[in-house]
Amino acid sequence: FADLVEATFECFGSLPVAALSYPWLTKDHPDPRGANLARVARALKALLTSRCIPRLGVFWDFGSLHQHPDPPNGVLRTEEQNALFKQGLGCLGTLYSHPHTLVLRLTSFPDGHKAEDQAEGTNVAKYFDRGWCYTEQSWAGLTKAGHLSLDLGKMRAGKEYDCRSLVLDCTKAGGRGPPLQPSAFAAELEKKSFTNGKDDKPLVKRLYEAAFEEQFGKATELFYEDLGWGDAE
Repeated sequence: FADLVEATFECFGSLPVAALSYPWLTKDHPDPRGANLARVARALKALLTSRCIPRLGVFWDFGSLHQHPDPPNGVLRTEEQNALFKQGLGCLGTLYSHPHTLVLRLTSFPDGHKAEDQAEGTNVAKYFDRGWCYTEQSWAGLTKAGHLSLDLGKMRAGKEYDCRSLVLDCTKAGGRGPPLQPSAFAAELEKKSFTNGKDDKPLVKRLYEAAFEEQFGKATELFYEDLGWGDAE
């Protein structure tokens, strides 16, 4: 594993770890028809064409953190699972903001998904209007190099991608603003939509501030290139 980390880092500038950022499609399941899975698989297939990325571990919240097994029928996480879930949430800031992890952002809904068809109580907001998605994108925009935060919503239908063409398309036109101070982030977060806002909003504010201090506290150089920023940014 040490050899894998060294090879991937030296060649691509990243660790062999990716974190997925995306909007859940329904209240109880993030991807009931596997449409997002297919899009992620397409991106991973392209990334793995590079000799720099022989293998890639992916953090996907639904499969990586304990979920409630059957909420409609009252089957919830055990106490032990709940403790592990909360522990995992506490690590998300580091996972997404680390300067050498890769963040894959599904910023669009898959073809055929219609917000009006979803059950009552489902968060139907788009990626950029969702609290958790906005937070994950903001973490990825702190000290990470531009090619390590990929907007998979920019993938073109029918195009056969390799690693280089995927990175070029998924970083086109920047798609990322300058890092926000925690106070500015908190103000923007008030405009975003949460499924469980009462609990999640104060949590992500704390996690963002911790990640901001962690990454800028240890950064020795910042590599912001081709992001389309002007004088205001």
